[in-house]
Amino acid sequence: MERKRIITTVVALGALITCFAQGSDDACLFSQTYYQGTAKALGMGNAIGAIGGDITSCCINPAGMGIYRSNEFTASLGFLDNYNTSTYYDEKNNANRMQLSIPNLGWVSTKQRSNFRPLRFTQFGIGLTRTNDYNEHTFAKGINPSSSLVDNYLAQIDGYAEQELQNAFPYTVYPAWSTHIIDLFHDEQGLYYSSPVPQGNIWQSQERMFRGRSEEWTFAGSANYWDRLYIGFCASLNHTKRVGEKKLEESKVEGTDTDFDQWSFKESISSNALGGNVRIGLIYRANRWLSLGAAFHSPTIYNFDESWQTETESEISHIKQKYTSLESNYEYTFIKPLKWVGSMAFFIGEQGMIGFDAEYTNFGAARFSADDYDYSDVNADIKTTYGKTFNFRLGSEWRVRDSYLRIGLGYYGSPFGLGEATGSVKKASCGISIPVSFSTTFDFAYELSYRQSYNILYDAGELGIEPINHKQFRNIVLATLKVKF
Repeated sequence: MERKRIITTVVALGALITCFAQGSDDACLFSQTYYQGTAKALGMGNAIGAIGGDITSCCINPAGMGIYRSNEFTASLGFLDNYNTSTYYDEKNNANRMQLSIPNLGWVSTKQRSNFRPLRFTQFGIGLTRTNDYNEHTFAKGINPSSSLVDNYLAQIDGYAEQELQNAFPYTVYPAWSTHIIDLFHDEQGLYYSSPVPQGNIWQSQERMFRGRSEEWTFAGSANYWDRLYIGFCASLNHTKRVGEKKLEESKVEGTDTDFDQWSFKESISSNALGGNVRIGLIYRANRWLSLGAAFHSPTIYNFDESWQTETESEISHIKQKYTSLESNYEYTFIKPLKWVGSMAFFIGEQGMIGFDAEYTNFGAARFSADDYDYSDVNADIKTTYGKTFNFRLGSEWRVRDSYLRIGLGYYGSPFGLGEATGSVKKASCGISIPVSFSTTFDFAYELSYRQSYNILYDAGELGIEPINHKQFRNIVLATLKVKF
């Protein structure tokens, strides 16, 4: 039942996206957040909402900056290996993409106010934190026994005259028409559209190659009262960039008696956005061994500039043809949903600490808008398709002489709502802090994350099509230089 629901969901949303944004990424993609800040935070699974003392805490609970008692500069270097296994009609294929990045830069200035009055310290910080990584490469291939993408095209143009195709379907059907993947035929009953591509029993493959990132510059202020109550405020400037292509190719099975050889449909997409939001938070140190934290993240408002172009190629009877569409450029506003964060931390003397964070968000509250397009149907579908979810993070740090060992776990709930498993992400991490001098340390961390998701190539209707089963294994290695002054 769950798999059937996911298939229906992806098909419906994919069709809407193709109509309004020519293949632009869905609301879920730009609403997801996976922090890659400092090695300390990553090693603890980013469960630092009630712990603080790290520039990454500005992204989770800005009150965490109130823990600082000295100035600090941090810089991080990261390495990503995104490994994907894709299964389609029992055929398994692997692909991966590796990338170097700078996931963190940070500076915190601390000023002592008093040893006796309620206000003990104030802090101001500026930080750069990567909040998602879009670098990926997937490849899936298998023999579809029952349908072709052309069947989807033929269903769309039923009732359209030949001269209407270019205006009605300039990026999809008309390029297929221009490369003779679709032709007009005549029989006793009249004219009809058909294709040399067989209806099933063909090789199909999809390759997706993307690069990009989501990151934010944070400008935060915090205060320490009585060394027990910490409050913080943060304004962020968010930047998202994603560039890449996805290509669907169909080719005949060896031994098939047909003039058709192969054809492909490629979409090139470029998305660039600027946005912003605000966050407020507090941490209360109840006693020596317990801290409680809470934070609110306002919705993030993005202004997107996006371009989209398609390229269709065919080979029939060994004759090759190609059609490249005009580039479509458009602008729209996207609102990423608000978020609530609750945290607690337990301290075991000077030897260690354990942190736990719980985040709540509603992916169904994401919204698109534009001056020249009515997104009401799309937004209604997002509200129906996606739902409320929780993310949970657990992490700890333990002192071993002058060094610190860290470990973390994370579970990021499915964007389809509570109780769903598809699209959820599981994370495990570890790390170590090594002192170089009294004021300088090197932190190292490793994180492994796993996600399983499904991808439908097109709506095949009653002909049927199997979803591609993607299993993603993401490895991140991070190193951070930390200097106190």
